[in-house]
Amino acid sequence: MIIKARRNIRYHYNEPDLFIYGPNEKIKLKLSVSEYENITSLISKAYQGSEETELFEEFMRYRKLTQFLIEKHIFYLVDPEIYNIHKSSIYLPWVEEHCLSVEKGLKEIEKICVNIPQSFFGATCLKELLEENQIKSEITNVENIEVLTDGKIVAKYHIGKKGERIWVSTRNHRNFEEVSAEDISEKLLSGFLFYSAIISAIGKNSPVFNINTMMEVERKVAFDGIEKVDYQFSGRTHQDAIKNFNSLEIFVKKYDSKIVSFNNDKAYFNYNQSPLQVITVQTEDEENYYFADISYERLAQFLAEAAFLEILKNSYSKELLLKQQEKIIYSTQHDKTGELFRLDLNELEESDLISSLLNQEKLSVNFYLQSCVGGGYYLYVVNNDSETLIFQIPVRTAAQLTTVILTWISMYKNDVSVKESFFKSVDLNEFRFKEDGSLNWNISIQEKQVSGQQTTVGKILDENGFEYELLEVE
Repeated sequence: MIIKARRNIRYHYNEPDLFIYGPNEKIKLKLSVSEYENITSLISKAYQGSEETELFEEFMRYRKLTQFLIEKHIFYLVDPEIYNIHKSSIYLPWVEEHCLSVEKGLKEIEKICVNIPQSFFGATCLKELLEENQIKSEITNVENIEVLTDGKIVAKYHIGKKGERIWVSTRNHRNFEEVSAEDISEKLLSGFLFYSAIISAIGKNSPVFNINTMMEVERKVAFDGIEKVDYQFSGRTHQDAIKNFNSLEIFVKKYDSKIVSFNNDKAYFNYNQSPLQVITVQTEDEENYYFADISYERLAQFLAEAAFLEILKNSYSKELLLKQQEKIIYSTQHDKTGELFRLDLNELEESDLISSLLNQEKLSVNFYLQSCVGGGYYLYVVNNDSETLIFQIPVRTAAQLTTVILTWISMYKNDVSVKESFFKSVDLNEFRFKEDGSLNWNISIQEKQVSGQQTTVGKILDENGFEYELLEVE
């Protein structure tokens, strides 16, 4: 067998400690300077790939250490015949990075075949690159780049242009335009497709790339939609709202989903954010959702516990459910019921702030509430000088109600269109009013008969620290 060190391992020496960073963990060894020099020689030899018996003979003293490094996947064993086929390939370091069993990964690569569309302007260039690395391919009558292993399609790649960016994606994005040699060189594009084919065959997820006019590259992971999946939910205890919001940011930044960014609308840095802070969300359908609050933590919590689910629903047409320890936090299935009653701002902790901001803007408004069938309330803003608006997400806590009111005030201050929010114009004459009403945040009644199935997006969020379980309604 051949003993080989992974190219992606890292190590550094801080006398007397040698730190080695492997694929799964960090290893710490106490060494003298002379021992450190011997072990770096061992690693250097293993980087080149060395016959097992030969390496053990040369570094007899470090036999147990070598075996330990193999167990920790810092070194690996590979059949000499397989290694000789692949040792000079471009992709060997990629396999070392993505596969614990490098030999298994190399065997998978031998099964790859790439179908290339005849219409692709870089078809010949891509085929030549694949052939140089012993990857089977065929230029044929297909619509997209198809990556197959054992005759089964493992990934399809679409090449398209959106604005100033070229995309290599597993999804056919909305409004993709055709890409030509005037937009990007066939050699550069073939390199991205070659890498994508290899990783799609051996890795857990397919890579996605977009390249701007300056040839700056953003890499994401394929996300082909919200699907049902089973996983072991971590069931974290309560943590702060910022960490939950960070989980959403990680998902948006890392995955090629229909939710493309936070705070990336053109007007974002022109908004007046004093004292109300703003978060915006952009989607592939060119929607922009605006939210604001004086408390960033409260704002982040509203995104995590309600608004993000509604944006997912709008993007993927899925009814979703958020749970925590079997308690329903939010459901996208909701409807209005009953008469409207006027909100007494004094029932909210931030009543003084809200009143002050309304006075500053010389706004003459009344706020009304209407019960939601599943619990909580819809907020209506009745502006005596203009239109009546409803916020289409039912609020389930006083904190959420405060966020929604402050969102509307911030929108007014920044002249943000109703279309860039969950507010909607309605005809007030369609509603009945009652003289008074009182807030009741006890909404346990909605727990009845609601269940859901775990989802791919819920699994991703859970892996990144989200404390809630995101389900698709059954």
